[in-house]
Amino acid sequence: MNDCTTWDNSQIFTSLNDPKIENTLKLAREKSVALTADANLVAECLTDLRAKEIEAIPAVQNILKECQSIGIELMTVSTYCNCLVSVDAKNEAAKQLLATVSKIFTELGKLSTPVDLFITGASETAITLLKKDSEILDMSFEIDHNRQLRDFMLNNSEEKLTKGLAEDGLHAWGKLYFTLAGNLECNVDGETLGFANASSLLRQGDRPKREAAWKGINAAWEVHSETVASILNSLNGWRLEENQFRSSIKEFHYLDKSCHQSHITRKTLNSLMETTFENRQVGQRAHGAMAKALGIKTLAPWDILSPAPKRGTAGKSYSFSEAIDTIAEAYSGLAPEMGEFVHMMHKKNWIDAKETEARSPGAYCTGFAKQREPRVFMTFDGSMGNVITLAHELGHAYHSWVMRDMPISKTHYAMTTAETASIFGETLVRDFLFEKCQNDDQKFEIAWQDAESAGAMLCNIPARFEFEKSMIEKRKERPLSPSELKEQMGQAWKLWYGDSLSQYDEMYWASKLHFSISQLGFYNYPYLFGYLFSLGIYAQRENFGDDFNQLYIKILRDTGSMNAVDLIKKHLSKSIEEKEFWQGSLDIVEKSVARFERLV
Repeated sequence: MNDCTTWDNSQIFTSLNDPKIENTLKLAREKSVALTADANLVAECLTDLRAKEIEAIPAVQNILKECQSIGIELMTVSTYCNCLVSVDAKNEAAKQLLATVSKIFTELGKLSTPVDLFITGASETAITLLKKDSEILDMSFEIDHNRQLRDFMLNNSEEKLTKGLAEDGLHAWGKLYFTLAGNLECNVDGETLGFANASSLLRQGDRPKREAAWKGINAAWEVHSETVASILNSLNGWRLEENQFRSSIKEFHYLDKSCHQSHITRKTLNSLMETTFENRQVGQRAHGAMAKALGIKTLAPWDILSPAPKRGTAGKSYSFSEAIDTIAEAYSGLAPEMGEFVHMMHKKNWIDAKETEARSPGAYCTGFAKQREPRVFMTFDGSMGNVITLAHELGHAYHSWVMRDMPISKTHYAMTTAETASIFGETLVRDFLFEKCQNDDQKFEIAWQDAESAGAMLCNIPARFEFEKSMIEKRKERPLSPSELKEQMGQAWKLWYGDSLSQYDEMYWASKLHFSISQLGFYNYPYLFGYLFSLGIYAQRENFGDDFNQLYIKILRDTGSMNAVDLIKKHLSKSIEEKEFWQGSLDIVEKSVARFERLV
């Protein structure tokens, strides 16, 4: 696509050699040294916390505020580097700078370890006094949320050691995967393509080309199967060992850890997954209808991301500008300022969508913490699926944009509610396009997107969750071989996809990057959560009428200062711990699949 925009981050830093970067690193190191005395004072108070906790409060307040300030500066440098690496995975200078920033963050983490222990171990009286400072009061949710981990904290020396070792241990494995993915070369019909470019072919209308791309990608990963197996074994072995180390009072289960990171309860997760399992046939029906529309008996793995087959006047290819205009108009249907936001993102060159040689795969939204500016990354090819992906990422960007005036400590929302705004953005665009359709052929193309999403969310995402659970359980016993990982992935796909596919993607554990993210596990169910959660919110649009947009913004602005259970209880008076909430959203999905079946 010739009209795709590329990032203009020159207002942030002019280049990797910008003196502001070196000044930021220098200041961060100096502040770290300056905070050492306060950190030592807090550490000393931990030896007899109840007797000395009041004495430690000023030092704790200072460390919290200074670490937040330094963190904002360092995150800005980190985001700048990540933007460069996303566009060119071979940018060694950016990767080296990222490693430097990561090292400083590790040192800051060790420095703030006594504060973490103070927060989890101090009395309510001390915490109340701590929050007398207005900046600390803004951190209330984070403080209270972290206090839930008090039974799983180690002592000061152990916590510092764990954080220090993780930099060149746990996180090094994650970095290895992304380096591997960025440099992977796939043979597709005799042509050598990077992983991102080969992956984009899975969304093309040429079925033989999709099959060739899928086989080329899996063959490329097969060469590195032992390496990726080592990455997964090391990541999950590390986490299991650390969780066991933290389980001296009671078990720190890997799902409890994930739920805490996601700002939900285990009851919520169980309710979500159980209700989805009971409705998995809806996703399987979507695949059956997609296969029928493609004129084949059953979908193959290389078909699940296929665009809708062309019918009549449908099957339009979008220029990037047309995609922007379409999304802006759809967003404006809810609120004019949403549409204006989309045009602003485009005009300011805050979206990078142009194909490059060593480009990272996938799409994401990030942002510059200091400037409070979002950025979107994807590889745009003009397909309807790509328009929806762009709407998804712009939904993320809008979420951060409506929070830009808030204290930064109130904007740290979890991955579950993060996916809510993105999928809400998708839904706005789909509904807008469907309403504009002039005939069934055009409606079919939009309904195809609904069916594809239903299949992905009710089959693919839960299969990822199932695989990760079974992999971790097996990893408790011993490391897994590539053949065992293939077998487990096949079993997970069979459980959720059933016979809706002709074969299963047994190399998915290698090709799907989410399994190798070192910072957190189970980056799968948050997509399902966000999908159904956003549909549950969207369903209230008619009930609230003109007040709905304000309700939506209030929900988004609260995502960083309360857990998801309290969020929906406050704004919609509903419980996401009960199956009823999820079933209501799944009923909406079923209706969209039934509509697609009728159009097929």
